[in-house]
Amino acid sequence: MANTEVVFAGKKLRNPIGVASHASLSTAGIVPEKLADHLMRYVDCGASFLYTPFTNPETEHPKDKLPGWRFQNIRSRFPFAMEGLVVSADAYRIMARLDTTLRAIEILKRAVPDGVVVIANIIGPSADKKGWAEHAKKFEQAGADIIEMNVSCPLPATEAKAVSGYLAEEISEAAGVLLGDSIPLLLPVVEEVVKAVKIPVGVKMSPETGFPRLVGLAESIKKAGVAYISGINSPLTAGPPDIYNGGKGKWPQMEGNAICPALGPWDRFLCYRNVAAITMFVPGIDVAAIGGLVEKEHVIEAMMLGAKITELSSGIFWRGTDFIKESIEFLEHYMDTQGYSTVDDFIGLGIQDFRPVEELDWRLGEVVPEIDDSKCTRCNICAKNICFARTSTIELNEEYCSGCGLCAAICPLKAITMVEKKHKVLLLD
Repeated sequence: MANTEVVFAGKKLRNPIGVASHASLSTAGIVPEKLADHLMRYVDCGASFLYTPFTNPETEHPKDKLPGWRFQNIRSRFPFAMEGLVVSADAYRIMARLDTTLRAIEILKRAVPDGVVVIANIIGPSADKKGWAEHAKKFEQAGADIIEMNVSCPLPATEAKAVSGYLAEEISEAAGVLLGDSIPLLLPVVEEVVKAVKIPVGVKMSPETGFPRLVGLAESIKKAGVAYISGINSPLTAGPPDIYNGGKGKWPQMEGNAICPALGPWDRFLCYRNVAAITMFVPGIDVAAIGGLVEKEHVIEAMMLGAKITELSSGIFWRGTDFIKESIEFLEHYMDTQGYSTVDDFIGLGIQDFRPVEELDWRLGEVVPEIDDSKCTRCNICAKNICFARTSTIELNEEYCSGCGLCAAICPLKAITMVEKKHKVLLLD
């Protein structure tokens, strides 16, 4: 049996799979016991780490600010099969408050088994480094194993004052990505939190910090002394308008539209970008992967790009808590069948095959498409496209075919594969 244990941020975990903070959204009036019981359900499914809800410094949830959020499912027609969620929410309303989260941590620390850690996901006061430090200390005192600085939450950026405040470097109380993408303001805060506590500190990055800018930010965060970087949070988009109702918003039982986060499978490649970029260009710091992991194989893919742990969020939204157990079982089976004794045997293994595009071997003229006639329906999508080489499904001028693979990639029935080009046979006298 393969050994799935992993050392992350100096802590030994029983496996690299756990649950992100998204999976424990705050509800006004929830008691700490209920929150702890909810999170223990993930442990019972095999999770090796738990995140608290993202928690601000207020002690109690204001009674006149009931949590407000609304999900909208986004589907595309065949052949795209893309499915995701957009969510409109008020960051201030849905944040957890201090008293509830601290008490829940105390309960969890008495209940979790060895190999399971509790990570406190915190949002401090604006860019006040002393306030952030004092906030972090309270979670350390409550028994949290790790502090994660949530400077990635996209929700504060959807408020009316977000744009003007960001440009003026006047960060709101609910800072989130407004702080995380403001490097001169962020780094003093990170340094102060690292100095204030003895437990490991991580920073959760946002996809709003693009490539290659994210590499410079990650390097600066590493120099500030953090133990790990987590990424990503949800990218921002715009809620789609109802084209059959005068452009009004499509949110169910809600008036208006919003700039809002996007959740689901489409986040995965932003997650992979951050994980791979940090692994390649900022070695020596642990990386956690989160965002769009909805298939069991995605856990392995993220780890091969350098992630030491994988945080499930989208996968749980769509597949429920059984997805935790299924992913762990798949990991164990994968390691046994592929001959990996420990997870360290394949973490980061995929990075060795990355190289600058100008150094790639494109194998031009060496591969061509081949059609499986038993599958092809002559829909001609491949021919009615940008290709110069194909005039119909069954007619291909190899002189113009570069082997780009577009026809194989878009074929709705997977009737086309790319194969080695068959060279002419030379007849000998």
